[in-house]
Amino acid sequence: MNTKIVYVLVSTPDDVYLEQCFVSAVSARRHNPEARIVLVTDELTFRSLDDRGAEGTAFRNLFNEIIPVLLDGSLSAMKRSRMLKTSLRSIVKGDFLYIDTDTVIAGPLGAIDCFDAPLAACADLHCTFEVHPHRDASISLCRKIGFDPSAEEYYFNGGVMLVRESPQAEEFFNEWHRSYLDGFRKGVPQDQPSLARSNAACGHPVHLLPDIWNCQIQNGVRYLKDALVVHYVCTKIASGEEKRLYCLNDPSVFGSLKSVGTLDPALEEVVDDPFKGFAGLTQLFAGEDLYFFRTRRYRALRKGFRRGKFSMLEFLLKVRDHLFGRV
Repeated sequence: MNTKIVYVLVSTPDDVYLEQCFVSAVSARRHNPEARIVLVTDELTFRSLDDRGAEGTAFRNLFNEIIPVLLDGSLSAMKRSRMLKTSLRSIVKGDFLYIDTDTVIAGPLGAIDCFDAPLAACADLHCTFEVHPHRDASISLCRKIGFDPSAEEYYFNGGVMLVRESPQAEEFFNEWHRSYLDGFRKGVPQDQPSLARSNAACGHPVHLLPDIWNCQIQNGVRYLKDALVVHYVCTKIASGEEKRLYCLNDPSVFGSLKSVGTLDPALEEVVDDPFKGFAGLTQLFAGEDLYFFRTRRYRALRKGFRRGKFSMLEFLLKVRDHLFGRV
């Protein structure tokens, strides 16, 4: 594999971002033993590795190169992380495949060397933007930063990106970094709206990667069998329901990794077979049901639901069904 694998990490001992990156890098190395794996981090995170004992040492050993970048430590961890991500083309030399830390690598990635494009990424949620479940919210965010994405065919997911050493990639990243900082000032901390804006501003240099390169598990079930990168999306960690979808969304699974710097049998199992990370009790939804579960009506009902807790609405519906013979 000639293309480098690159991660970005901003972390403290109080979060689990380093542990997520640890698991992803272990899986990347296991399936790609000859790959050059690079970590880009800020100085604060880099210095903290020495304070993490066995975990910090084991973590360092996963990478061929660690590049610390001096950033203002008073900035939020999210902003520092996104500043590094949107600056990668000027930080890392050569072609690289950027991968988010909340991922598990499920196979050899060498085929990326043959993909002919200056930049490439997968469609967000594995669909065209026309039918994107978060279309309205995404349009609203983009409009806050002065861009209307309504006519875009794809809204790209920035979790996995192929980046060539090319003038097009350099121009795109310069624009993306500028656009991200502008968006942050306007109250948009996410990097995907500025990615969409920059792609359009630069003449759409981002090509479409096959879905197996960034299988977003909530919407990418049909690609899981052949997935090369399984993206379980740690931003859902606090939402409760998603915590039960994939085991790596639960911070407690990283306990032994934090304390002794090695993967316990449960984490080893997920690295060997990403399917093993799914909850035992899981149900799939598609079509109109998927759109319903994105509505405020559903969120309001879901917020009040607790298994085993009495619900007057449920009781009245049960009485109705009994009286009218409904099932």
